[in-house]
Amino acid sequence: MSHADAHLVGTRRRLEILPADDVHRIHEATLEVLGDVGVAFHSKRALDVLEAHGCTVDRERTVARIPADVVAHAVATIPRTFTLGGRTPEYDLPIDGEHAYLTADGCATRVRDADGTVRDSTKRDVYEAARVTDGLDNLSATAALVSAQDCPAESRVLHELEACLRASPKHTVVVSVKEDREARSLIRMAEAVAGGSKELAARPLFTAILCTVSPLHQERFGMDLAFTLAEAGIPFMLYPMPILGATAPVTPAGLAVVNTCEVLAAVTAVQLAHPGAKIIHAGGPTALDMRTGAYFAAAPESMLLRGVQAQMAAYYGLPAGLGYGGTKAKATDPQAAWENTLTMLVEFLAGADFVFGSGLLDGSQIMALEQLVLDDEVFGMVTRLLRGVAVDGEHLAVDLIKRQAFAGGYLSEAHTRAHARELWRARLGETGSYEAWRAAGAPSLAERARSRVDELLAVEPEPLPDDLLREFDAIISAAEQAAR
Repeated sequence: MSHADAHLVGTRRRLEILPADDVHRIHEATLEVLGDVGVAFHSKRALDVLEAHGCTVDRERTVARIPADVVAHAVATIPRTFTLGGRTPEYDLPIDGEHAYLTADGCATRVRDADGTVRDSTKRDVYEAARVTDGLDNLSATAALVSAQDCPAESRVLHELEACLRASPKHTVVVSVKEDREARSLIRMAEAVAGGSKELAARPLFTAILCTVSPLHQERFGMDLAFTLAEAGIPFMLYPMPILGATAPVTPAGLAVVNTCEVLAAVTAVQLAHPGAKIIHAGGPTALDMRTGAYFAAAPESMLLRGVQAQMAAYYGLPAGLGYGGTKAKATDPQAAWENTLTMLVEFLAGADFVFGSGLLDGSQIMALEQLVLDDEVFGMVTRLLRGVAVDGEHLAVDLIKRQAFAGGYLSEAHTRAHARELWRARLGETGSYEAWRAAGAPSLAERARSRVDELLAVEPEPLPDDLLREFDAIISAAEQAAR
């Protein structure tokens, strides 16, 4: 069985935060803003593409006003399904609306060690986080959970991808790519693994996150990167992060318009240049703690916003890959558990194809490997909820009920043995007796999670071929020389 087979949930009956009429009203409001106000594109290439397809471009202000028919033309070329490739085909991830995945996310700058010490992150931390991710069945993609701050800035993202590829054959989410030259080096590394450019385009080994700038800006590097990635067949997530009352209206519906404008504007520019580009409707719209000014990704309003975003993605036929979690907890504790669980559940019920953000604390500033294990456990429960209840002759079991009648001997039945593995089983949570827990030393949840981390880190991954590692070194070295 492939990794993806274990994450098949089938067609979901989605949680609708908004009725269909309201989703359409957000769409209409978005088109009005795109046509009347436009979006600021700080990329000459993007402005050239948009102007060539009938948009009104103000070069001095770098603003493009995008008519509704141009948006519709671009959206019609979006691929509805595609595959995120693993380093080995066993870990390929079909993006088709019927699978649900949990992935790592990253670029935190600090690490919380087992003893509670918080320190700056290194490349070794990127590697160890990917090793733990690789060992957790419910996590489907690695990422640089933290920044490799001990590596040169001009090649840091390349070191991070290399660490993930060495640690795991799973797909990788690249978070911190900023420059076109970095993207081209990342593509060369991935081509070396895949066997060539055609092979990479068919099974892209990494997905990049490209952020927009709220309100209504597309920064130059992000747009230029989008064109480069699209040309190579690399999927990317468009990731707006508008904040209620700060970089968007304080009302969730108003923020949804800003969020959708930023996604659709970038989708339009890229699809006009490269029809069929693999684009994921991503994002992390959030609330603002009005008392402290803090980013508050786990507020109820944030959960609603991301649920709405999943609905908007479905409206346009885009896959939804949503940031979740962002807990403000500083340790793997009850606050981290309830905040991450609620956000994950709402986003998947609303239709997300995958969510990312595992393993992070303090508003995504600190990584804790124990949190990865906790999030893996929660996702196992959420996946079972997404699969729902099967109602057919086999599962109704009427003949069995008639035969057992009042006896209650179902435990010995072949039907029970055949379906027992369909039941969810805890891996981390406490399920035994109080006496057994006390006899084991009354371990806390964080202690049990740490034990699992230590088990996973004790297993060394199969090394990559020496010639591939030498090619990685040559690509990274060339990138560092070119940046000087």
